[in-house]
Amino acid sequence: MNTGFVLHKADGNNRVFMPSKKGLYFSDIKNDTAHVMINTVDSIKNKYTVKEYANARKARSIQDTIGRPSTKDYIKYVEKGLIPNCPITKQDIIRAEDILGPNLGSLKGKTTRRTPARVTINTLDDLPD
Repeated sequence: MNTGFVLHKADGNNRVFMPSKKGLYFSDIKNDTAHVMINTVDSIKNKYTVKEYANARKARSIQDTIGRPSTKDYIKYVEKGLIPNCPITKQDIIRAEDILGPNLGSLKGKTTRRTPARVTINTLDDLPD
């Protein structure tokens, strides 16, 4: 039998997680005074029509195809007509960001490594006895 684990929170409370029959860990919050709110893609996409959701998926697909630009740059490309025969609008891009979250491919690799400050080591030639 697989046992659960305890999450110790910063406020001193503990939350116990137990594995379900399929192996996913969960915390029973029925008798808990604190509530946990989770937004899923399904719950967010229900705010939009089927066509709006399909266009949002198409917008994300095009964003991946053209090299995963940042959302700001992607909107600029669409508004200026820099993508030929582009069937999506600025609103489709905004909906994609709302439903699917930020495009992880466009977030990764956007920062460059900075050279760290040089580390100098001061040595003592004569150590006291």
